Amino acid sequence: PMFLTELRVEADKDSDMCYTLISGGCGEVSVMAPTIHERNNWLKKIAIAQKHISDTERSILHRQQSIRARRPQGLLRTHILSGTKLDSWGKGMLQSFCEVSLGSQAHRTSIATSPHPKWDSTMQFLVKSLSEDVLCITVYEKGYFKPNEFLGRTEIKIHQIYEESRSEPGAQPQLHKLRLHEVKSGEVILKISLQLFDRCRMSKHHS
Repeated sequence: PMFLTELRVEADKDSDMCYTLISGGCGEVSVMAPTIHERNNWLKKIAIAQKHISDTERSILHRQQSIRARRPQGLLRTHILSGTKLDSWGKGMLQSFCEVSLGSQAHRTSIATSPHPKWDSTMQFLVKSLSEDVLCITVYEKGYFKPNEFLGRTEIKIHQIYEESRSEPGAQPQLHKLRLHEVKSGEVILKISLQLFDRCRMSKHHS
């Protein structure tokens, strides 16, 4: 496949209906349109698509930089307890772990040797945005002489944790059982508690 972000278009010197798509990773592809109008239409669509991707990437980068520059709004304490019903058919004794991330912050649990792993790992994350931050958990089978094997992923929005802590102030840490996606089965059980650094400012912001 050719990626639009690295695609260059060159006109054909011998024909008004031909042009060449050039990609550093994929080489060159010559294209001939049925008419000059169709050729110009294709080139216009390629240019529009490239501009859209460029603008989107710039917007995402600006947003990420803006979030990283923000003053932390709170601290998320996470206790990854265990996994159940992991898709381990045919794998024998499973050795698994979780990669847990929030934005650019990432931690890894211990490795548990069991089809029903008990990771019992604690970690902390700084929350930069209550409305945008998402806690992501990916489960892997440890590969000692091969790449780690994907066993599913799940996530929970920080805003959801915040709203639940507001509705039940005394119910911290919260206990969650999150279903793993992109696999046949599996769940991750964890405890989460959210501590806000400026409760007055947060309550005004969400009132």
